[in-house]
Amino acid sequence: MKEFMNDSYLEDIRKKIPAYDLMIEILFNSVLKVETKILQIKNILSIGGQSLEIKNLSDIYKDSKITVVEPSEIMINIVKNECDNLKNLEYICDKFENYTNNKNFQLCLCLLVLQFVDNPKKFLEKIYKNLDKDGIFIISIFSNRQLNYWKEFALARGARKEQVEKTFGSQSEVMNVLSADYVEKLLKETGFSKIEKVCEVLSVSMWAVRK
Repeated sequence: MKEFMNDSYLEDIRKKIPAYDLMIEILFNSVLKVETKILQIKNILSIGGQSLEIKNLSDIYKDSKITVVEPSEIMINIVKNECDNLKNLEYICDKFENYTNNKNFQLCLCLLVLQFVDNPKKFLEKIYKNLDKDGIFIISIFSNRQLNYWKEFALARGARKEQVEKTFGSQSEVMNVLSADYVEKLLKETGFSKIEKVCEVLSVSMWAVRK
């Protein structure tokens, strides 16, 4: 899981992923209210969760314990500072790959994180093990769908193939280039029983998954 060191992450992600705020709105105003029974959610796992996510979770699940796992000290301190008035928060400053615990979670959020991990399959397997029976897993990715569209767009309008390949090839140096189909394949292989895509907005795909 990649460690981000930029304290302007939320500002940057909104510029680079225009659907970010819409994804958050759909998740907290629709998906969670349909998929979860609030009183049954005792423990929540937020992997790489930002303050906006934590505030929304705390507002909905007022009596639940929220564990935030984030490898960057800079990023986790931002969440601590912005959520210092909230209760029942636990902060783990480490990669999720290293995280160990003695409790299961009824809800896990992993938003726009999977493309920044070294081994997505093992990462998902660990999430699966940490979920309670019938636990709910919300996952979203930055899909390669828009990248492929812009690649074809550039080539069709006369851009040099070598330059286009170089430009888009550098994407893999920053993060894994994932497709929605590939993520669904990994989720099935991991053993999740219900995999439902709840939205696909521009470059963002999001699923509600059950163990």
